[in-house]
Amino acid sequence: MELRNLHSFIDALWAPANLMLLPKAVTTTVFRLLRLVFCVFQTVYWQLNGTAKQLRETHLPENYDRSAQVLDVLLFYVFCDDRPRKMENFICTHNRFESPQYVLDNDHINLMFITDTHAVFCEPISKGLFV
Repeated sequence: MELRNLHSFIDALWAPANLMLLPKAVTTTVFRLLRLVFCVFQTVYWQLNGTAKQLRETHLPENYDRSAQVLDVLLFYVFCDDRPRKMENFICTHNRFESPQYVLDNDHINLMFITDTHAVFCEPISKGLFV
């Protein structure tokens, strides 16, 4: 009985619908590995150039005017378009720190998602660009 279940499982893996998911799964795995390696190097770089210290200091009330971090998106990937976006879907680099008033002053900036600790906004670089 066990061998028959294993055979059924293998047959199900090779079903045409499941084979269509294989490229998506491989791309997701490659993206996640690339993001992991990038984040490790970015963490070391931010420690060396002082960005990590500035990030910690943005939580202090006296630094409110420079508490919004502006990131540039290098790569974006999501396995399924219907799923909500998360920071894990992006590979980003630090651009600058800005006042939160920047979001309110610009009409083209949209709320993308909210986490337990952050609100993430999106500013498209050109009109009609959707993430």
